Amino acid sequence: MWILSGTILLFLLYRTIASERDDARYYCFQGIFEEQARAHVTGCIDQICPEQGRQDRTSCYLKDCRIRLDGQNTIYYQSKLYVVLNDKTVLHPGNTASLTGSLQEIMTATNPGMFDRREYYKEKGVYYELRATTLQITSSRTNPVKDLLYRLRNRMGEVYTTSLPAKESGIVSAMILGDKSLLDIDIRQLYQESGIGHLLAISGLHVSILCMALIRFFKHTGISERIFIPAGIGLVLAYGQMTDFSISTSRAVIMMILLLAADLFERTYDGKNSLAIAAVIILLQKPFALFSCSFLLSFGAMAGIYFIVPFLVQIWSGDSWQKHRKRRQRHFSDRELCANHPRIGAGILFIRQRASTAAGMLLISSAIQLTTLPVILYFFSEVPLYGILINLLVIPLAALLVILSFLGGLTGCICPIFGTFLLSTVYWLLSLYEKLCQLFKRLPGHVLILGRPAVWQIILYYILLCGLLLWMRRRSKQIDELEYQHSAALATSVRRYRRLAGQVIPFVLILVLLPVPSGSLEIVVLDVGQGDGIYLHTPSGQNILVDGGSTSENQVGKYRILPFLKTRGIRYINYMIATHADEDHINGLAELMQMSGDSYRIGTLLLPDVADKAQEGYQLLIQTAQTKNITVAYLSSGANLTYGALSLLCLNPPSGSGFSSANDESIVLSLRYNDFSCLLTGDLAGEGEEEVRRILASASLRKAYNIPEHYTLLKIAHHGSKNSSDEELLSLIRPEYALISCGRHNRYGHPHKELLQRLKNCHAGIFRTDQSGALTVTVKRRVTIRGYLDKTPSKLARILFP
Repeated sequence: MWILSGTILLFLLYRTIASERDDARYYCFQGIFEEQARAHVTGCIDQICPEQGRQDRTSCYLKDCRIRLDGQNTIYYQSKLYVVLNDKTVLHPGNTASLTGSLQEIMTATNPGMFDRREYYKEKGVYYELRATTLQITSSRTNPVKDLLYRLRNRMGEVYTTSLPAKESGIVSAMILGDKSLLDIDIRQLYQESGIGHLLAISGLHVSILCMALIRFFKHTGISERIFIPAGIGLVLAYGQMTDFSISTSRAVIMMILLLAADLFERTYDGKNSLAIAAVIILLQKPFALFSCSFLLSFGAMAGIYFIVPFLVQIWSGDSWQKHRKRRQRHFSDRELCANHPRIGAGILFIRQRASTAAGMLLISSAIQLTTLPVILYFFSEVPLYGILINLLVIPLAALLVILSFLGGLTGCICPIFGTFLLSTVYWLLSLYEKLCQLFKRLPGHVLILGRPAVWQIILYYILLCGLLLWMRRRSKQIDELEYQHSAALATSVRRYRRLAGQVIPFVLILVLLPVPSGSLEIVVLDVGQGDGIYLHTPSGQNILVDGGSTSENQVGKYRILPFLKTRGIRYINYMIATHADEDHINGLAELMQMSGDSYRIGTLLLPDVADKAQEGYQLLIQTAQTKNITVAYLSSGANLTYGALSLLCLNPPSGSGFSSANDESIVLSLRYNDFSCLLTGDLAGEGEEEVRRILASASLRKAYNIPEHYTLLKIAHHGSKNSSDEELLSLIRPEYALISCGRHNRYGHPHKELLQRLKNCHAGIFRTDQSGALTVTVKRRVTIRGYLDKTPSKLARILFP
């Protein structure tokens, strides 16, 4: 444990001192090409890795890669490379390949809550990916062990595909083989929301079940331990290799090998030290795994079992001598009951055993929740409320499910009929799992969105948790001393105090992780690619979403907007505003409404009050809102939303207007909060721009609408197109800062040079989502603007609120 602590501290110290120099070595193509370049690559195929939902292409990891960029003679070296081929190609581990294609940077997350591909592959030691167009196998030599296991995995996958329906075969392939390419996305989400997503990842549960079943089989055959334990170690290693040694698999394999080795050499197995040894081995190979979700959850869960469970047992069941005394008393009373009433006694014993098992599982699940809750909230921002209860019903059947699935796949390779017979039971078990999850999903609050805690909150949580454990340990020693001194009354008092504190304080600790209300105005222009998505949080706590759509990103609502909302702990959106009916502004809003329900709700959908409300985009939103019982209302010029010192005024479109273009009818919102002001313009153009220009040019209308003399912020219309925000309009707005939402390297060339030059001429600071990611504007005493990818925020020089 001390070695592990020292290893982690040394690595963190090294990263603090030399992170920039270290990253420059890993990302060796920075400054050579901006985002991608044509390249020729040679290397050895290390492993083939199927992707979820992508059966039309082949993915693999290439090791010992030599890279030459087009037009250069310099040879670059990468220890590992992620390669994607756009067709199904037969590959074998150990083959040497020569490829050409597009060498690309692995994209990083550009929004809070968004999945970070760069960090995911960085944990695996991969820093670039190659989109290959040609491949040539230069050497057909293979790694015989890896190739054999790879063929076995493929063959077992074929057995699952032919013997089970598509949905169930995808679950079994993910659970037994680590192959998630066939896994149904809805099933994965259902399992995660129910708290049993760990069944879809090969973990200690799967490895221990299979290994214990194997050991029992060997023992029943009468084979000597000197023979079957080394054989078991070899088979455990083979299984880890077959499933590509993920972090959770690696931990389970290492700990299982240490357990078997302890039996072989007649030594005592120590779970805590085994856990630390596994962590050290993994971190020496993959140091960036320290920051990965899988590492923290896998080791956090085991730490909860080893460190928290003993104290929970003491709190709820009493000290060991008390349990021993109660057990002896119950033993004599049970013997007497069974002698006088055999059937009643047997029934009571059976119920008591099941209750004891359930209580033990409940304590283990509670301990795991205590240690992993901050990690779950940091990466997922939500917790399944009934996860512990569902696991109580699911875990007892997990051993049968895993064994039958493994045996069914293995025997199906030899005798398909027998394999299908075994897998038929697996089908009914998985159907039961799905029905249980669906049942609990109907209960209120099945998923609780709590938001992403700050790093300081997580650190404080673990400090308090460790303090609680140390205090409990000290009280336990005090109780032992009092019992030794025959101070039974005082010992009982301390025990009662310890039990009360141990039962209450863990629930109080959860409050440390809840979001802290800022009481400030916050505007976030999300990076949704080529589209718009703006979030407003008022000082009084209202949540407003203005637009949400994209033409460059798939399912932008599910994968970009909703994860952001979850990180903020948002369970209710007061207003969802669609400025106009273009797809790049509304397709994400439609997704959000379809996914709304028990976990988060939407109050009112606001649409522009124009003459043509029958447009396809508006009808899609209205129909979706009606099915979800969301109120639909309309905005027009002069409408005003007021929350204390904050007002949100609509400047366009006039009520019942009939513009020739959807962009012209965009809702324009003028936000004012004390001395801060912001203008949100949608895709304003043409006649709509003339209408806004007319209002801003009129002194009487400015006074009537309480429009500021100039705006602090301007959200540039139409993603920075050539003709948007002309000089006359900019002269009326006079923005200090301009925010542009557009996709990276979009095919429209947004933002255009002419627009950028106009902004420079009016001395406006420019922030772009394609360069800085999500743009967060925080209005407190100062205005702070920060891009998600920027290292430091930008602040206005003047103080707005003295």
